[in-house]
Amino acid sequence: MSRIYTAFIALPKPVPVAPPLGFPTDARKLRQWVDTLPRANAEATLTLVRQALACLPSLAWRGVARVEALDLLRPLAYDVIAPLTVQLRNAALPLAPNLVAATRAVEAMHVALGQGYRQAVAELCAPDGKAPLLKGALVASALQRACLHFSLALAQAWRSYRAPPAQVWQSLHRSYAFAQQLRLDTKMVDDALSKRSSSARHVYLQSLLMALANPYAFAQVEQEALWRVVLDYGIRLPVASERPEGVALALGADADRAFADDDATVYEWIDVSPLLLDLQAAIAGGETSDTVYLSRQGSLPLDRRLAVRWLQSLAASVTRNSLRLPGGHVLDTVLGMSSVHSYLSGGRSFAEFVQQLHRQQSIMADSAGQTPRSHDATSARLLSARVLDQSPSGYRVSWPAEAQARVRVGEIVGLALHEESMESRTWLLGAVRWLRFEDSGDVSAGVELLGLRVWPAALTPAKGKTGKAEPVRAIEFVAGPGGNPRHGVIVAAAAQLALEGATVQRLGDDPAWSMHAEHHVSAADGPLRQIGEIGEYAVLSYEATPRNVLVEERSA
Repeated sequence: MSRIYTAFIALPKPVPVAPPLGFPTDARKLRQWVDTLPRANAEATLTLVRQALACLPSLAWRGVARVEALDLLRPLAYDVIAPLTVQLRNAALPLAPNLVAATRAVEAMHVALGQGYRQAVAELCAPDGKAPLLKGALVASALQRACLHFSLALAQAWRSYRAPPAQVWQSLHRSYAFAQQLRLDTKMVDDALSKRSSSARHVYLQSLLMALANPYAFAQVEQEALWRVVLDYGIRLPVASERPEGVALALGADADRAFADDDATVYEWIDVSPLLLDLQAAIAGGETSDTVYLSRQGSLPLDRRLAVRWLQSLAASVTRNSLRLPGGHVLDTVLGMSSVHSYLSGGRSFAEFVQQLHRQQSIMADSAGQTPRSHDATSARLLSARVLDQSPSGYRVSWPAEAQARVRVGEIVGLALHEESMESRTWLLGAVRWLRFEDSGDVSAGVELLGLRVWPAALTPAKGKTGKAEPVRAIEFVAGPGGNPRHGVIVAAAAQLALEGATVQRLGDDPAWSMHAEHHVSAADGPLRQIGEIGEYAVLSYEATPRNVLVEERSA
């Protein structure tokens, strides 16, 4: 018995579940039970189907009978999952308790189907781990279905920004490895429910490419767009037994995570370089368009800004395992542009900040008697976050459930050491690159470090839309070594400012600005211009930083 088959048949121990009322003990009567389900009552049907799938592992329906039973229950599962999926799409985050229960129900049904098909294959191939005569197509179909439902469980967890169910990754790895051992991993299987054909390898590589992109960094609609694109690349990216040159993804992990911890367990490599090159070429060639086109034939449209963020996320994932240090310490954090600006300016509202600028020097003379309307929050909350680990490019942090952190991908974050006093603390500037809601209620996030030195500022365009120039809230920063841009200004993207002739004002009582930022402004090689976007914010700089540099070098 091979090591791969031994791992494959080591199924998770099922939790004993009583069969639903009237559920047959004879597999041949299952269709009759299915026909009597109360389809008009969606909630009751959902409960009965979940119970049926949960009790299947303990039933003595072996091999072919188990596959046939799963094939009967599978369309029912899709029918009851559909309304839950609609309910969960674009739901407010964090999910309400009833929606958390709904997403767990969807995940549980996909896991039950995946483990059911896996158990059926283990029974069909017993005792020596070989496909029985004339049953190769059935085994290939069951293995593809197992991989597909493990992948769908991952997709549901990612869409709800929650951790995947336990043992799903390991089950997917082991199902694919056994399909490969039987040389059935590339066999195409028709699926009337998904209305397409795919193989176990296609499903497996598609899941790994999505994991590499870090789905927690993307909105639900963006995840759906990426799934379509990675399906194409999962089909055609080259796989080899030896590590190729360039960027390669290791296959063959056996732990409950996407990728292997080291090369010792790796028996295959997928070359990701063609995907990265396609993305870079599409972005560079489509600077004047909102849409780029990928794949060998250029037939897959993708929003340009999504393509840029996808490339950034892929580049970050490729290097994420290097130079990461353990955390454990606590940071004080402030979320959102208005709150960060208020803390940086000593607790002033933006209206008070602008008034201080007027008193400090005679600028904005045309609007000296006016006070801009303040849109500040009633209070800026200081939240403690624990650092899980860190790298030169940022932090992985966790806000406790009791903090009730209202955070989103792309949000601006101020960070400072918890031990520092409010008067002397040094603030850092970050941006949330990905987000995950844990079962404990904690919120985990990846925070990219944008600035090691940060100052509150006001940006005033030379002319507003009404002819009157009103200042807008801005945050000025200087990045660390290797950061791009080295010096920049962040404003709300919705402001749609006329940047030609715009001026940036800051309080003049901070000697750190003269030391760290003034030379960047005096050495500016051009006017203030927009060079990128982070969530709902625009990144401005005087530096002529090429867009492709931002794409290639920024990591989260």
